[in-house]
Amino acid sequence: MNPQTLKEFFPSSFMNDSAHQHSLGEQFTLCDHGNLVFHWADFNETCETIKTAIETNRNLNDEFHRKEQSLTRLSMIPIWIRTNKKVHQTTMFDLYENFVTNEIHCSLGFDPYGPIEVSFISSTGPYKTMPVSECFNRATYIDFVMVNLLKDRLPKRDYRIRLKAKLLMEFGHTFAEAGLISLEQLTLNGMLLSVDSDLFLNKMIQGDQMRIYLDTDTLNQASSKDLSEMKNFLSHFTFNLLYSSKSENSLQMSVKDFSYQSSFDFVKNKRIFLFMSYDKIQNQSEQNVASIKKFVGHTKELVRLHYKSTFLLKTA
Repeated sequence: MNPQTLKEFFPSSFMNDSAHQHSLGEQFTLCDHGNLVFHWADFNETCETIKTAIETNRNLNDEFHRKEQSLTRLSMIPIWIRTNKKVHQTTMFDLYENFVTNEIHCSLGFDPYGPIEVSFISSTGPYKTMPVSECFNRATYIDFVMVNLLKDRLPKRDYRIRLKAKLLMEFGHTFAEAGLISLEQLTLNGMLLSVDSDLFLNKMIQGDQMRIYLDTDTLNQASSKDLSEMKNFLSHFTFNLLYSSKSENSLQMSVKDFSYQSSFDFVKNKRIFLFMSYDKIQNQSEQNVASIKKFVGHTKELVRLHYKSTFLLKTA
């Protein structure tokens, strides 16, 4: 494999130590418009590759320690949280840590998305009523996750790719209502969708049944292409990568088929994330499921090959 091919896949900062600037925060785009991306933190193998690279690459090592030190300073920011029973004194570092590890309910006993009294001044206030999640900064949150992944304090995940795509959804009595649902991630086991929490709680969940329209022909065609061809091909499908409104592409499912949880998206919108296992739709659309798995597997191999090749090229 020649270096030019590697450069097409990976940013120049990973090919040249002296050019490195901020690689820990970089995403690799699988589509020219950035609507299909991969981040090293979304695959256990690439996490290990980056860990090894930090040990041998001075610029990466410096960046990692800068992030680590910046996060440590969060322990110097006190915060008081007043519940019906007591006033909890903690720090922003502990809040991030408990939130990231999903232990905030256990350690402090409250819902981070629900309104609660918060003060950054003292135990006597003044207090402001707000969700604790509104105290978090998106960039800091991302750094916290990355640092803890690299320090083996968070479980590493199976391969996934992130999307910016919309699917048509029908719901309600006799499927009389329709709207768009966001397709967030594709994995080898299922897909992650998201929807506005008010729509989900007030309408979708009341009707139980829903239909999603999914056309995987684009993914099927992309799975036979190399990286350069695939990026160019997918760039023609900006936000409608799998969009369809054709009846033959509909998949009917129950809300009970989803695993779901709420999440705060840092712009004061509360969304519900829905994970749909392919097992739930396999019987309705074996071809669609096969096409998605084939595409995800294809991009996984591209990512695996190029990350390993890039690392080996640098350390040879």
